[in-house]
Amino acid sequence: MPPAPIGPQQLRERATILKRLASRVESALALDLHQRATEETWIGPTPQRCHGELLAMRITLRDAGRDLRDGARALEMRADQLPQP
Repeated sequence: MPPAPIGPQQLRERATILKRLASRVESALALDLHQRATEETWIGPTPQRCHGELLAMRITLRDAGRDLRDGARALEMRADQLPQP
């Protein structure tokens, strides 16, 4: 038996959840770790490498937030295309 079709309201609810998650990711304290890291707080072979890894993690988090928002927009667009009940 195929799954029941998803209606516009359900798609919008899912989009809202994705946007909330994106907001949490985008406000994560980890996003500014690279600014708080000093030579005394580094882990690894060199402070510069640690700083670079923190910047890379920041980019990953920012990309994840953007991807979640893109997914939410796609769900909202699908919801707009479906007939309203």
